[in-house]
Amino acid sequence: MKTKFLVVLLLTFISNVFAQTEKVSVGILPFSYVSSSADYQNVISIQEAVINSFVKTKRFAIVDRSKMDALKSEKELQKGEDFMDGSVVEQGKSLGAKFLISGHVVSAQAQEMRADDGKGNVEITYKAKLVISLKVIDIETGQVVNSETIEPKAGSSLMGMIGMGASSPQVAIEKAMKSIQEKIDAFVSNNFPVVFSVVEIQEKDSKGAATTILISGGSAFGLKKGTKLKLVEIVEVKVGNTTKQRKKEIGEVKITKVEDEEFSICEVRSGGADLSPKFDAKANIQVITLTE
Repeated sequence: MKTKFLVVLLLTFISNVFAQTEKVSVGILPFSYVSSSADYQNVISIQEAVINSFVKTKRFAIVDRSKMDALKSEKELQKGEDFMDGSVVEQGKSLGAKFLISGHVVSAQAQEMRADDGKGNVEITYKAKLVISLKVIDIETGQVVNSETIEPKAGSSLMGMIGMGASSPQVAIEKAMKSIQEKIDAFVSNNFPVVFSVVEIQEKDSKGAATTILISGGSAFGLKKGTKLKLVEIVEVKVGNTTKQRKKEIGEVKITKVEDEEFSICEVRSGGADLSPKFDAKANIQVITLTE
């Protein structure tokens, strides 16, 4: 009887772990652009870069891209900047998406640059300007919950232009695309922080402060050695007649070892003294990916 109870308890624990780390279903709409400002093939490459930023985290279930094409014409018919209704949301919901990512390539152009060395020799190089706009649409409400314009860091004299010295227009565009990859990754991380549970405190210091913990997230969710996470306590607060959850930050942890797909060991960098008594008191303690 005791064995059966332990089995049920273990299965319940595993079920809770997986529920808290369930992959988010995301649909990425075909990117829009103006033909005078961008080339179709470059737009496709930019869209692939955004898709790859979601895929490589291993935290998302990407809706079949071929099915997203069917939403393109509907999306183009809707001009609202902060709200999207009708067929786009309904079809996205029917495809199982929780969020839609809408992208518009504002500019992806290369400009020829000529440099005369004063001896009659002219060197031709290219620089590129790349600007993209990304939006996150909540399927449940149809609202655009966040919008961001992404472009390379502006140099002192380039005004956002990069790719100086590129041997061709395409090379300039490719250099520009590489330069914004980190910003795209940050967009994904900032808009979709992932939450894991603190499974156990493995080590404490002489004063009882937690120094090492085990969390319910591993390689299956893109976690790596060195990844930093925010340590928070989820508390309920009363606002009028509504009860809301508040994430109260209590510290920071860093992954020292990814054990497998579902678990990692973390060093407690700060907040260990608060973590120990709260964890022992069965407080709702979680770790969440840091945003930029």
